[in-house]
Amino acid sequence: MSNEQANKEIAIEAYQRIFGDLDAAAVDEFFSKDFKQHNPTIADGPEGVKALVGALSSQGVSKQKIEFKHVVAEGDVVILHSRYEMAGAEWRFIDIYRVENGKLAEHWDAMMQMPEVRANTNPMF
Repeated sequence: MSNEQANKEIAIEAYQRIFGDLDAAAVDEFFSKDFKQHNPTIADGPEGVKALVGALSSQGVSKQKIEFKHVVAEGDVVILHSRYEMAGAEWRFIDIYRVENGKLAEHWDAMMQMPEVRANTNPMF
């Protein structure tokens, strides 16, 4: 298996277990101790991700099977394009992870909620 394929599998499994299954304990398995977070609303390190999982759970986000539309890897970077349900609405996420030594070491993201009124009929996913 190529390094890029291994990195894809790490990112997919981590995303499903942590954000789909809402398993905060899996954070220590998948995230490096010095994890760097580029989303300005989430703290650096594994503790920031654990806090996010706790917030999602407390806000009533249900466990769910994450649907991935695109998974792209180049070198140590993996890009996930996914569908997620949160706060009674459908969302689309693009998450970018840098993998180092088999762990998620860095993260960037962009997200959008499915709008009530659309300017076109193209699918978001």
